[in-house]
Amino acid sequence: MMRFNPKGDDSRPSIDDYLAETGHDEEAESYRKSTYAWNPNEDETKILRITKSSLGTYNWCPQQYYLEKFKGLRGEQQPHHVRGLNVHDMMEWFWENFTKEQEAEVLALVNDIQKARSLFYSAFPQPPEPYEYGEDEQIAQWAEWQFQRLLHTGGHQWRPVGVEANVHATRFVEVDGEAIPVHINGFIDTLFADGEGYALMELKTGKYKAKSKVPSMRKEMAFYKMMIEHSKHAEFMPITHWGWEFPGGNMADGEGATIFYEDTKTGGKYTMQSVEKSLQKLVKAHIDMEFPPDPFLGKNMMKCDWCDYKEDCEFWSVTDEMLDKIMEEE
Repeated sequence: MMRFNPKGDDSRPSIDDYLAETGHDEEAESYRKSTYAWNPNEDETKILRITKSSLGTYNWCPQQYYLEKFKGLRGEQQPHHVRGLNVHDMMEWFWENFTKEQEAEVLALVNDIQKARSLFYSAFPQPPEPYEYGEDEQIAQWAEWQFQRLLHTGGHQWRPVGVEANVHATRFVEVDGEAIPVHINGFIDTLFADGEGYALMELKTGKYKAKSKVPSMRKEMAFYKMMIEHSKHAEFMPITHWGWEFPGGNMADGEGATIFYEDTKTGGKYTMQSVEKSLQKLVKAHIDMEFPPDPFLGKNMMKCDWCDYKEDCEFWSVTDEMLDKIMEEE
């Protein structure tokens, strides 16, 4: 699988890097004593660490969450993972390396769109080998969106105020009348200034289906909004809008390359409440240490088709035992 990171470094900032940049001692201390494998019955000095990804995994299947966070299981890297990494790394590289001078040169050619576009696209580095999973098409679509935005805005609020913004937050989650401390952290693809506030934007490299993607993406954005509001990152507040980009939204049976953007008031109140309930369920699951399998997705469909952990899952263990018993009876 061809992996190309034009930045040349796949590492993420450490908590020491975060502390040095922000001076947020409380958040750094909270992070250091947090863990995904939190069992309050074994170690009272630890607290639960939560990310958008870990909460999403728990909502998908508590047993999968348990196997990953407590047993340390990891699935095999798939082509869509590589595609996502390659496209995101190019996006991050672009915002870090496309200079103000290059921006001005492109805007100076506003009366010659072809030359302006050619100059804009020439800023993107090329991989040493051809991409394998459609990354070039998605990067080209994403680049065209940024090019059109640059021409439309004339550069005003065109650049993000945050790229892969590293946010840490501490808060309490109420479970059965008790306030439980948790640590929340994550990296946000981009944040943009928008009028009197800021907008969260996520880049997605899968197919786009409005019926399924809009509700799920709203929950992801609501998580980030909640995280920022419980953090000390006043430079990103208030969050007034959110949106997502699907440059490869037409893949498979998708509905097409799509940019979706809205005010957080649109479906925001219900979505924020949904995130809070999910947090409460996750914390309670750790308190009770109960992470049952949740294999059924719908009629004739099982989540297990997308899971690498069947051999370790309680559901499949029980199922195998039942099948053996049936065979013996016959």
